[in-house]
Amino acid sequence: MKISGIFMTLAFAAAMMISTDAMAKSGKVEAVENGGRKVTIAGKTYKISGSRTKVTIGGKEGDRGEIKVGMTCDAKGSKEAKTVDCK
Repeated sequence: MKISGIFMTLAFAAAMMISTDAMAKSGKVEAVENGGRKVTIAGKTYKISGSRTKVTIGGKEGDRGEIKVGMTCDAKGSKEAKTVDCK
């Protein structure tokens, strides 16, 4: 019984890691709306929270208002991005 519980826990953790990676998107910023509150990266639109989303630009902490069309960014999250890392 303990082995099956451990197996289920490991399977759940692996599924969460896979689903997080599946929600990652990399590419050019195609659109920025409402001061960076909505950003479209490679066809996927994300909400960008001023408090919950971690934004980095060029390796330094940034602000959603600094994200511009044409930048290359990596975003993780589903509807609301958890992180946005722009070059």
